[in-house]
Amino acid sequence: MNPLDRQLLLWANGLVGGSQALFEGALLLCGALPLVACVAVLLALWWTDPEGMATGPRLGGAGSGPGEGLLVSRRRCVALAGAIGLAFILTRLLAFATDLPRPLGRETLQVPLDAEHWQNLVRGMTGFGAFPSDHAALFFALAVGLFAWSRRAGLSGLLLASVFSVARVVVGFHYPSDMVAGAAMGAALAGGAMLMARGPQPVLDGVVHLFVRRPAIMYPLLFVVALDFTQHFRLVFRAIFYFLFGLLGGR
Repeated sequence: MNPLDRQLLLWANGLVGGSQALFEGALLLCGALPLVACVAVLLALWWTDPEGMATGPRLGGAGSGPGEGLLVSRRRCVALAGAIGLAFILTRLLAFATDLPRPLGRETLQVPLDAEHWQNLVRGMTGFGAFPSDHAALFFALAVGLFAWSRRAGLSGLLLASVFSVARVVVGFHYPSDMVAGAAMGAALAGGAMLMARGPQPVLDGVVHLFVRRPAIMYPLLFVVALDFTQHFRLVFRAIFYFLFGLLGGR
């Protein structure tokens, strides 16, 4: 373990370890709240006309579908959602492969919580590799993607992504290097996705068209995917596991 990495972790933990209220507040930011916030932001962007072009040409012909401004925004949303999902899945798979330990299972941390409660948290986090952080990947993927809408939104996203990431360090869920690596992966994937979404793209526009033509199918599917996202893609990872298990078992 890098000594500097460990020193930064212990220093950050010391900032909140003396206060139960601060520590529990940091734990709250390590739960589902940031994931729900990410979903809420993407849904808000889906219905946002960033260019003031709502009166322009409409997708699918006059009187049907979103205006050109909404088409631009939804194209970006599809690209960004794909980047976030890919960042989350790739970092989680890499974490499984590297299987590096978390600080809360090996470092002496300041924890102003009931011992049994803390041990339950430790047991719940032990089976997951820590490097790189999948949460940092998705936080910073979304933050970088927000720059496509506005500089202010992007800067606000970076600030919140940093707060959520630091919270996971101060409670001992990750070392700082875990967060930096995850953030870099997420930012790179989102940056590439936003470049791809600058102009018309058959795949991205095709997905947007599906929401216009098959709303009864696409919006319920979107709800299921969003719900699974807030549960750390449990359904997705189970599907991947059973697919690989069946593939290997058939040989």
